Amino acid sequence: MAVEPDYSPDPSWTYFSAQNDIFITTSQHCPERPYVSLQLGTPVINISGQKLCVRRVIFTTVSHDQGFSGSPHDYGTYNQSNTWFDARIITPSGHDRVPRRYIQANVHASLDFKTHVNRWDSEDDDVGLREWLAAIQTGDTVQIIPMAHYIAWTNFVRGAKIQLWAVPSVDMSGPAISLVEKNDYTAHRQLRDDLREIRLVEILPGGFEGPIRMALRHTTLDGDRLRYEALSYCWGDMKNPQPVLLIDSDNSQPREMFVNTSLFAALRQFRRPTASRMLWIDLLCINQTDIKERTVQVALMGDIFTSADSVCVWLGESNPNLHKACQVIRSISNLYERPLGGSSGEKLVDASKGRTALPNSHLTHQIVSSGPENWTWDFTNDHIFQQPWFQRVWVLQEVWNATRVRVFCGSDELEWQAILQANHCFKKRGILSRNILSWLWTALFTVKRDETELSCNRAPRLDILTILIAGHSMNATDPRDKIFAMLVFGNETHQIESLPEEVRPNYEKNVIQVYADFTRWWILHHNSLRILSVVHTLTGRSWVNMSGPCGSDDGFDLSKRPSWILWHEGFSEWMHGTLALHEHCEYHTSGHRPIDRDLLISMALTLPNNVALRGVRVSTINSLAPYPFFQQPASQAMHEAFMRLFDPSGSIGTWNSFNIRRSVGDSIDMADHSDKPSLWAAHYNAHWGGTPRNSTWLPCFQNCMFTTKDGGVGLCPSGSRVGDLVVVLFGGMVPYLLRPKIPAGIETGRESTRSKEYYFVGECYFEGLMGGEACSSISDSDIEVFLLA
Repeated sequence: MAVEPDYSPDPSWTYFSAQNDIFITTSQHCPERPYVSLQLGTPVINISGQKLCVRRVIFTTVSHDQGFSGSPHDYGTYNQSNTWFDARIITPSGHDRVPRRYIQANVHASLDFKTHVNRWDSEDDDVGLREWLAAIQTGDTVQIIPMAHYIAWTNFVRGAKIQLWAVPSVDMSGPAISLVEKNDYTAHRQLRDDLREIRLVEILPGGFEGPIRMALRHTTLDGDRLRYEALSYCWGDMKNPQPVLLIDSDNSQPREMFVNTSLFAALRQFRRPTASRMLWIDLLCINQTDIKERTVQVALMGDIFTSADSVCVWLGESNPNLHKACQVIRSISNLYERPLGGSSGEKLVDASKGRTALPNSHLTHQIVSSGPENWTWDFTNDHIFQQPWFQRVWVLQEVWNATRVRVFCGSDELEWQAILQANHCFKKRGILSRNILSWLWTALFTVKRDETELSCNRAPRLDILTILIAGHSMNATDPRDKIFAMLVFGNETHQIESLPEEVRPNYEKNVIQVYADFTRWWILHHNSLRILSVVHTLTGRSWVNMSGPCGSDDGFDLSKRPSWILWHEGFSEWMHGTLALHEHCEYHTSGHRPIDRDLLISMALTLPNNVALRGVRVSTINSLAPYPFFQQPASQAMHEAFMRLFDPSGSIGTWNSFNIRRSVGDSIDMADHSDKPSLWAAHYNAHWGGTPRNSTWLPCFQNCMFTTKDGGVGLCPSGSRVGDLVVVLFGGMVPYLLRPKIPAGIETGRESTRSKEYYFVGECYFEGLMGGEACSSISDSDIEVFLLA
């Protein structure tokens, strides 16, 4: 690594650093993973628990591209360079805290390693850069991602380093305060659950700058009720809470309640000067300190928003970028108001899809760019979609259940269908498709146009497992809400009041209990172990190691929580990189052997964080090696499984951002991805081109092929180890890998024993077992009970 210039930072700043000197090459066909990761929270002096104020970051990269291109006039410049580096801020859950930021491109068509040093300061003139640095929090991870786009473009990386200087934040507004703890709900009289009673707040009239006064009202969801609007907003930053005055239903003296700055701004915006306005606002209308009431009201949430005259979405206060984005979205909506066929006769829709179809993505951009308002839609003007509201899990059902949705950003107002249509304009942007909305938005709503205008309707419900996987990218202050808020969308779960006890919203249960109960319920309800494959959509447990470059696969700590359960931290896209989660899984490894329901239920009573399953052991992993893709050591079936799981052509796009974005529920036709010799060759050359060795494997996929002690072969996910047990569990479509919780041969004080409790590692592919062969001729003595921890 080259020596960086001395930038003489302030000696009082805390210094963090991380670097990597492993040589790698990467192309658009490779998994898109970090080369260097710097986690904040374990510095030389411990400032864990304090908010950071990042003063400076220096990114140093040593790299070059493939040394040629079709544009010789750009040689030696940075023009049209299609290899570069991005910077990411990753939250502890593994998601981007803010959109990525471009660091540096390589010199175009040069084989000389060049060191680039990029210094980012918190006092830089670039507002976007300052905001990016300000977003970094204690516990976050800052990463350098090497990138390449287009066939033959390759990023050759010899080293990179992140240096970061920070100080504990001095926040004059004081520490964040829980509004639930700060507010006094003792005067909220108990609600009548038998009447489906709810509270409302009546915003009393007043001027914009005056104190906000509200009166508490009560109504029922059945029969005659008060008319009201429901507010959908983000609880957001709890710092600097603002006071409002609330008059109880008995007209007693007003009492002071506190709201966050976002809600305070919304109340000021929505208050009328001369007339009252009736709203349902969760913070004020639910006694947040009463767990029983919260549980009951959460179950009524869908009806609360359905019964409202309209749902008012508050995105937050505006700024020049957001105001411009609102104007652009409004102009897009206006363009779609034009008569079908267009004023000049251009074809606006695909006739094969009917008169109500939306234009395809390319035609959409033509429509937008030809708009009479001449707005510049430059692919950075999507600030509206970066507002925290769009990532909040509860807002999904708040707008899905609404009769009418009105969207407010400061003083700007937009129609809901205009927002969703603007998202459609961004949905398929290839290389630039990073900041679009979660797939759930397009899965839950359909946007169409009739003779004259856009309209928005609910999409058909999906199975709850697909919904929960799609919800990985959503945020919730309480992780339990990533199940509770989603139940209304599931085919099996939308009638919440009739759900069994273990699935209904219940805030008296802890997070692990909620997820363990749901996973077990799903197994019993569907008589299937398919949900176990969801572990490969969770952060740190994907089939492909996405946490770091080659050689960094240390594996996920399976003891952190029950290893077999669904969890709230993951990536929806990874669903496509599994064996059993996709719709057309044709494996039936356990044959017709059913789950032992009685065993599952009885064990839940005594060991609620474990699950007991019957099955048979097959063998033990003896060695791990790369898969020789260009040699095909086993059957065509195994080769096709590798292509689905690892996507060596990059054409499915499970592991990179250059694919055409698809929804979680969309199926993948492997016929479209199983014959890509030109892309496979490009991927091979990106790693081995110019190398004399005759390699047959792709190093970006590491050791994903195993052999067992008895000579069996198969494919295994990242984090697999020698000694892991291959088993067939009854009710499972694929074989699984288990890891003894206490390794075989450990002395227990009495004798050497084999553990009967196992960590669940995940799926595997085992040659010769995928069609049920292991269960075709077994005896009762072969069957074991595997207790998963």
